[in-house]
Amino acid sequence: MKILKGPEVPTPFGRVKLPDLETPPLELPKMPDEHARKAIGHGLGEDAAQLIGLIPWIGDIVEDALEDMHHIEIKKILTADEYSRFAEYNKALPTSLALARTLCFEKE
Repeated sequence: MKILKGPEVPTPFGRVKLPDLETPPLELPKMPDEHARKAIGHGLGEDAAQLIGLIPWIGDIVEDALEDMHHIEIKKILTADEYSRFAEYNKALPTSLALARTLCFEKE
């Protein structure tokens, strides 16, 4: 159920629409298949890379390399439709949660 409609935020590059604020789905998530497990695993790796980025100097270099590597793998695993839905959720959620929302809670 939608609580608030997502605002449109003006930026120097144009207007960006943020996702709507919704209540969590009331139905149980479906169990992820092998396709979803691989994607969510890479999402956890990308989120972990952001934590490594908190370390001065070395963390910045390692974070960029790991994030790029995991995001490329996520893009290879997801279909075009799944990736576009994931990109919308990823604006407001960490990568692993956005992937879980896209792959486990959405009806086909």
